[in-house]
Amino acid sequence: MSFFQELKRRNVFRVGIAYGVAAWLLIQIADTVFPRIGLSDSAVTLVIALLAIGMAPALIFAWAFEMTPEGLKREREVDRGESITPNTGKKLDRIIIYSMAAVILFLLADRFLINPVEPSAVAANPNVAEQEASAEPAPPPSVAVLPFVNMSGNADNEYFSDGLTETLLHMLAQLPELKVAARTSSFAFKGQSTSVTEIAESLGVAHVLEGSVQRAGERIRVTAQLIRADDGFHIWSQNYDRTLEDIFAIQDEIATDVVNALDASLLGKRAITGLSTHDLSAYDRYLKALEQQAVFTYSSLAEADSLLKQSLAEDPGFIDAKLALARNYTMMFGTGLIDRDEMRKKAMPLLEQVTHDQPENRVARALILTIELSGADARAAANRRAYVDELTSLLAVIPTETFLRSTVAAWLVNFYNEQERALEIINAGLLVDPLSAFLHSRKGELLTRLKRFDEARLAMLRAIEIQPDYASAYSKMAGILAEMGDLPATLDWSRKAVEVDPQDHELAAQLAIGFYELGLSEEGDHWADRVMALAPESDVARMVRMHGFLAHKDLDAAESTAKSMIEDQVSARQGAIWDAAFSYQYLLSKDGRDKEGLQFLRSVRPDVDDFSTLPNDQQGMAMQWTAILFASRVVGPEESLERWTQFESNIEASGAGWQDDDLMFPLMKPVLEGDIEAAVKFALEDSLTEPVANWIGMNDAYRNPILQPVASDPRVAARLAERDRELERAKREVQEMLQKPEWQ
Repeated sequence: MSFFQELKRRNVFRVGIAYGVAAWLLIQIADTVFPRIGLSDSAVTLVIALLAIGMAPALIFAWAFEMTPEGLKREREVDRGESITPNTGKKLDRIIIYSMAAVILFLLADRFLINPVEPSAVAANPNVAEQEASAEPAPPPSVAVLPFVNMSGNADNEYFSDGLTETLLHMLAQLPELKVAARTSSFAFKGQSTSVTEIAESLGVAHVLEGSVQRAGERIRVTAQLIRADDGFHIWSQNYDRTLEDIFAIQDEIATDVVNALDASLLGKRAITGLSTHDLSAYDRYLKALEQQAVFTYSSLAEADSLLKQSLAEDPGFIDAKLALARNYTMMFGTGLIDRDEMRKKAMPLLEQVTHDQPENRVARALILTIELSGADARAAANRRAYVDELTSLLAVIPTETFLRSTVAAWLVNFYNEQERALEIINAGLLVDPLSAFLHSRKGELLTRLKRFDEARLAMLRAIEIQPDYASAYSKMAGILAEMGDLPATLDWSRKAVEVDPQDHELAAQLAIGFYELGLSEEGDHWADRVMALAPESDVARMVRMHGFLAHKDLDAAESTAKSMIEDQVSARQGAIWDAAFSYQYLLSKDGRDKEGLQFLRSVRPDVDDFSTLPNDQQGMAMQWTAILFASRVVGPEESLERWTQFESNIEASGAGWQDDDLMFPLMKPVLEGDIEAAVKFALEDSLTEPVANWIGMNDAYRNPILQPVASDPRVAARLAERDRELERAKREVQEMLQKPEWQ
């Protein structure tokens, strides 16, 4: 008898079939019942494992033993003539039939009782299930990479575990089909005991990757696990024991394993590249630099700058460090640490090196566009629009570049007044980076521009809640309250901003100028002293000095300071060049020295009389505007109107959007045209309706000799007098506030 026939005679096949059917039925029952009685998926997994393990013993038992009338006996002890295996086989056949019937009953119960489909839906459309599936497609795979825990017992290694997390984020974010929560949001849960389910819900992801790093000398042990958020089930976990030299290989392994665990069929067979270095020293400095860059303060950006340069000294070909350093320069420009020319001079060569090696590098391209746009005041509108649109499209493939996203939103507002579109871009970013204080802060700014002040306050408070040390959010909250007309609260939030970042001299400058304009010179001097101690030679410090001289009625010193600022063509930080130009024009015009002022501007910028194009910098624009004001009292209104019309046309053609929100720009044309009624109408219906907190010095601006015909109108004069009284009331409220302990 052949082996196959012997298996058949001993009913091994029947036992296997009966066992398989019964096991399947038990698994289905467990999968349905266990969750309803509070057991997790791991219990179902245990049942599957036990039944799978039990298959082999069952088959061995069927081979080795036989059921006889006297009971169970070893097969070799049974005489073949007395064997009843045919009868046993028939009983097994009946067991199989009964089991299959039970399977059918279970499937029917599951279909109509456990998970029923609404009869009306089926009647209306037999393909309802198929239609529902197509109407609500499954969401794309998504994951949050939580900061790997430093288990080394040495706090100095914290940056190393954070850096491993950063690198994994960088690698996984290369997959456009995979939604990866941004670094800011993932790191918000560092050191917290929040459950995986809560984290996933906050970040809007279906999976969470977490792990730990132990570093001892030259050896590391990395533990990683991928968790399904809805039930906490570990769908993959792995330990990696290597020498420190293998850290780069570990990163590649983990990222690849995670992709496979998430389902490679969905994500595709796409290559994932790690960091472009294998130099441990360069890598160490790069990680420390990212840690500092994330803080985003004056001192931290300077520290990141130093560390990234050291990293590149170790490995000149480290592309990721070059990109980080270029980004750092754009961030330093954004905070006023360097000017645009220095940013461009330092960042562009790095980005050119990156694009030479990697022409399709999207982050490099986005940074190049950002630098180009930072000085694009006079570029043709078509070129700038193309740059903005390209940068906007890049956000889809670099979704975690939060700083660049915020920059795009700023350009859309500043150039095109497209607040709603900018808001959509920020909201899209919050889906990937919901715990980004930076994005919530930018959202608050946009809502303020849209006059949705209550929503703006909530967005800014959310930013502060997420990152209490984010000084910019406090300063922007002050701006919201200014537009809402609460001057004491405006100044108080500005004070809080200084407390959060005491090294930022521009925050103290805002307070100094506010108090000077309010007529509280002593308090203004207090904050001005802080500015001078921190950055005495900065353009903003020079602006503060000018306001101090004006507040103390030292007009000669104020004029001299404004003139030197124009001569040096100071930057537009905090509006320094504009403040200097308009103050200089006011001081000279009130004394009838307009011709002198015009000649001086021409000596500094000969192009102030060239209206064929808009100056390519804010210094030129500020001086050209001021030159028109001087000229209106030198060459007469008709020629000045012609110059202003061309100037206005050039600004419109440039695509700039700031003039739409300016409180004085719309006054110029009707004043020069002699249409005082139109100018008065704008003053009463627009600029003079702004609360005094939003521009404390507006009444002084209306006292400019150029606007004398408007200010002398009885209706405008009455409104200015009313604003003076409002300002006095606000001043008394501020003086009461200054008695509080926090102001002492």
